Amino acid sequence: MQLDECRARVILEATHAAWSNGDIEGATRHICDDLTYFCNTGGPDGGPLTITGKVAYRETLRQILEVAESVSVSEYFRFHDGIGRAKIECYIRHKTTRHTLVGSYRQLITYRDDKIARLEEFHDAAKMIAFWRMISGEAAIEKALLAE
Repeated sequence: MQLDECRARVILEATHAAWSNGDIEGATRHICDDLTYFCNTGGPDGGPLTITGKVAYRETLRQILEVAESVSVSEYFRFHDGIGRAKIECYIRHKTTRHTLVGSYRQLITYRDDKIARLEEFHDAAKMIAFWRMISGEAAIEKALLAE
């Protein structure tokens, strides 16, 4: 059976719902083992980030959920020739500092055999970098003060 827009949307929405509930296994249930994840920000130097494989992607999600809570929902979705295009609304709250980041980003989702084979995210890079730098700095200061 060929994937249609309705099924593609259900897969994406189930993935975001699981992520929003902190369910990493659910968030990766519809991900191909050889997934390629690309994000225009988040790399070690603040530039693009690419993760290859479901195992590495799952570990990245686990690391994020250790420090932050997140809710994301698809606000817009279109599907054509195996590729979904979505606008995602997202809320992230750092568990220690309680700082939040609210915004939207775009996703390009390439499907293969009823699963997500490639996931590309395009964020406001400056906003994301500023948020994570602020969180890292404040969390480090708080940790140092607690150690005294």
